[in-house]
Amino acid sequence: MSQVEKPGYKETEAGGIPSDWLDCKLGNLVVKVGSGVTPKGGSESYLASGVPLIRSQNVQRGSLSLSDVAYISADQHQRMANSALRPLDVLLNITGASIGRCAVLPEDFGEGNVNQHVCIIRPADSLLPGFLSQYLNSQFGQGQINKLQAGGNREGLNYQQIRGFSIGLPPLLEQQKIAAVLTAVDDKLDVIARQIEATQTLKRGLMQTLFSRGVGTQDADGRWVPHAEFKDSELGEIPATWVPTTLGAVCDGALQTGPFGSQLHADEYQDEGVPVLMPKDLVGCRAKLATAARISPTRAEELSKHKVVAGDLLFSRRGDVARFALIDEESEGALCGTGCLKARPSATHSSAFLAQLLQLDVVRAWLEQNAVGQTMPNMNTGILSSLPLVVPVDRREQDEIARILDSIDSKLQVLAVKQSHFAKLKRGLMQKLLTGEWRVSLDASAAGT
Repeated sequence: MSQVEKPGYKETEAGGIPSDWLDCKLGNLVVKVGSGVTPKGGSESYLASGVPLIRSQNVQRGSLSLSDVAYISADQHQRMANSALRPLDVLLNITGASIGRCAVLPEDFGEGNVNQHVCIIRPADSLLPGFLSQYLNSQFGQGQINKLQAGGNREGLNYQQIRGFSIGLPPLLEQQKIAAVLTAVDDKLDVIARQIEATQTLKRGLMQTLFSRGVGTQDADGRWVPHAEFKDSELGEIPATWVPTTLGAVCDGALQTGPFGSQLHADEYQDEGVPVLMPKDLVGCRAKLATAARISPTRAEELSKHKVVAGDLLFSRRGDVARFALIDEESEGALCGTGCLKARPSATHSSAFLAQLLQLDVVRAWLEQNAVGQTMPNMNTGILSSLPLVVPVDRREQDEIARILDSIDSKLQVLAVKQSHFAKLKRGLMQKLLTGEWRVSLDASAAGT
């Protein structure tokens, strides 16, 4: 039974909603819909301090990022009086790649303005800003925005379109409870996002230290004694005992291009079988089997020289040539596909160490700068073989550096799983709460439920 067929529900432009909710147009629920203008003098008029000017990059989905907010003078603020902000205004991006992103100004917000890319929506008393922001950021609000922008029309939203948005409107107390539930999940997602950012910053700092200072040498008791002498290399300063080398030397020449199109045709791919890894399947420095095309085991055996084993490094041959993946045990047995290059480090080198080293900005920059091709960067085994690297002579030091950085990656992976879980929870709650399929308790003792 669909929702509108259930007793107590009705069909509206916004979809099925409870019968006691109102079927409204946004224009009937607001006292202002308008945006700013470019300050006189454009970006040249921005100051180090003054009155905040909120631009589209400051409006995220459900939150404001004000770390890079621009500032204008008090005189500019007065000239832009029509775009003056008030606490709890709802801000909606109406142009560009970030169109549709929406957030609410905090209650303690002072003076400020928006530029022409941001729309101010000032709700009337019957519509709570927090509820409106959640609705516009939901699949229901975004669906209406996407429909208006369909067919390649990316000119942006106009005020008439915004006023025409359809909304299923609950009573005020129910709006408050729905917004509180969804905001609680947003708060959790914000915490996780900050944890991810802090962990990524930690890793960048560790990489800079570990690949320039190393961890040292182990004494008889297994303690690490720091390196005392250093030297310059193509990748920067390194311990004096480390060896400048190349990927070709590390792999003893074991670099190989994936099968050409004449060897493996598109019509041979099927839903089941042996995965064939393409550049799109190299995600987060690991192979993503779920997205890989597949071929029959018999056909894979005919292409067995392209099979990968744990410890292999797979590189993108075109496009994003700095993209790569370290093959783990789960991905072992897949094929290096068309568009990829396979490198197999020798037993004296740690593939995990090399995978971390390949994430350095200087290494990525080298790959991008040395790729060939006018319209699309391309890599070949000759270029890849000459990629400059540095390695500790002692395999134990390679393993220790890899262990430290892999532990940070493991933490990031745990946080990414948590982030995905709460994002999925948020989508599900929006679907249920914003349609009234789940009704929140309006009992005063059940606040926040």
